[in-house]
Amino acid sequence: MSSNEGTEAVSFGLIFHSGNARSYGMEAITNAKNGDMDKAKQSIEMGKQELLNAQKVHANMIQKEADGDATELSLLLMHSEDHFMMGQLTLDMASELVDVYQKLEGEVKDK
Repeated sequence: MSSNEGTEAVSFGLIFHSGNARSYGMEAITNAKNGDMDKAKQSIEMGKQELLNAQKVHANMIQKEADGDATELSLLLMHSEDHFMMGQLTLDMASELVDVYQKLEGEVKDK
């Protein structure tokens, strides 16, 4: 596998897992908004697993660079890094919003 093919494989791995994490985060928000906290929490957990998979790809790339085998920088790799950050951010925000919806739901039931 050439260096360019290796960079493409890493990039697509990041895009795949990060995109899944982002999708699960958005699904969690929708579930919470619809009052289904169990499904919302399940979506968060599935998103965390996908994010963990993305982090493993990312950590492997960093380890290779630390060992002297740097990944070739490309527009695709930069794009995949954007997806990685967006997946993390979306999942973090989704977790917070699920908590907010859960608290609001509890306040409505208390009234």
